[in-house]
Amino acid sequence: MVECSHVAEAVSLTVEQVKNIQPQHWACAVCRSRKSPWICLKCGAVHCGRYVNGHAKKHAELSPGHCLCMDQRLTVYCYEDDDFVVNDNQVVRDMRVEIEHKMSERSRSSSNSDSSDKDELSPPPKMIKLSNGHQFPVRTAGLLNLGNTCFMNSILQSLGNLEQFCCYFKKLPSLEPLEGKCNHKYHTRRSNSDVSLVEEIRKVSCALWEETTVHSPDSLFSVIWKLVPRFRGYQQQDAHEFMRYLLDKLHSELAESANMSNRKPTIVSQIFGGILQSDVTCLECHTESRKLDPILDVSLDIPEQFTSRKRAGPICSLSDCLVSFTDLETLQETEWYYCVRCRRRQPSTKQLSLHTLPNVLCLHLKRFRFNSFLRTKLTTQIGFPLQNLDMSPYTSDYDGSSKKACLYDLAALVVHHGSGVSSGHYTAYAYSPDAGSWYHFNDSTVNETESEWVAACKAYILFYVRRDSNGKYSTNSSKKCVNN
Repeated sequence: MVECSHVAEAVSLTVEQVKNIQPQHWACAVCRSRKSPWICLKCGAVHCGRYVNGHAKKHAELSPGHCLCMDQRLTVYCYEDDDFVVNDNQVVRDMRVEIEHKMSERSRSSSNSDSSDKDELSPPPKMIKLSNGHQFPVRTAGLLNLGNTCFMNSILQSLGNLEQFCCYFKKLPSLEPLEGKCNHKYHTRRSNSDVSLVEEIRKVSCALWEETTVHSPDSLFSVIWKLVPRFRGYQQQDAHEFMRYLLDKLHSELAESANMSNRKPTIVSQIFGGILQSDVTCLECHTESRKLDPILDVSLDIPEQFTSRKRAGPICSLSDCLVSFTDLETLQETEWYYCVRCRRRQPSTKQLSLHTLPNVLCLHLKRFRFNSFLRTKLTTQIGFPLQNLDMSPYTSDYDGSSKKACLYDLAALVVHHGSGVSSGHYTAYAYSPDAGSWYHFNDSTVNETESEWVAACKAYILFYVRRDSNGKYSTNSSKKCVNN
């Protein structure tokens, strides 16, 4: 977020003009889309955001001085600075008050009207009919962007699509509410000295499955600020780094609440936990050293031959990354293994493999590279399967025989849009096996999408769910999760 220097000259819309605007009916002047509408603070024209058809951005490019716009969440964005705006003037503040008043006024009138007269912005949930005649809603709740919190929203939507994870937290008993009435449906307790990340995840899990419009994760975000100070503020963060902190903190809190050590299994380690095997061999005496480490995810380098290529060639695949991860590596002299038999550091090799596979395999593709001056992003296209990912060739006991495959199906993925980790935008895709459809979660906007579009994404984090003993995709069935 930036201190914008264009606020003074780029705001010509008056509060009196705003009073005649009905924000709940905003639609793009070009394509008439009601998804992600933004109003120009210079002329009052309404256009769709860059993740719909990008007409707001085009309007700013074609109209000098029309760089500031505001959406229905009262967020101001500057296309000149290409960032959200933290400073404003009295006119903008008065606009916010007026728009918020109109939105709340419309909300009250809608709640008192018949169901046939409901606001178009809050359509009834899409329902799936089961074989027994019962119906359940498809999960279509969006998450409010609190100011560059798309990194958090994309991870929460991905985790919310994992049945084992989501249902566990939904079934947890809520904390005792404070004295007096509690208006928020999922509100249980707010305290500066006694915060619970587990409780906030429980509330978000309930909201994602039971609400049908947009949920604000502000309570969760405030708890994260207190528990992990590095995430304080509204600057863009790395989604993978956030996910690791989130899972580690959840594991620690669950272990503490059960009065057990961090080494004991919790629902986090039961779902995401695997064991990585590292075999180091001395090239002089051939002594082997084996180490087993618990993991919650696997970070994969993109092979150099695909990142340095200047001409067209075969597309990098996920299997290329996994093969590179498990290939035998000759260590550099600075990394030589200390051989207990030779009693000195010796030339050595190292090989990684998966000793124990997790129920949910989280694969992190290392798209960001660092040096002392720059942090660059690799935009290499990586092909990945939506179904039937066989992980058996990358396990420790694989001998090339035709043993039973360890099959995984893709449940969700996170995509980073943009050129840098400190900028850009995160969205998530998730698959509903009951609906047989993929959905795109872009903060507060949720749309059904095609599998071909998902397969063409430049994924950053992939969540694969292991098939059961019968080869069925059963660990992600939302039928078990809806009414609990």
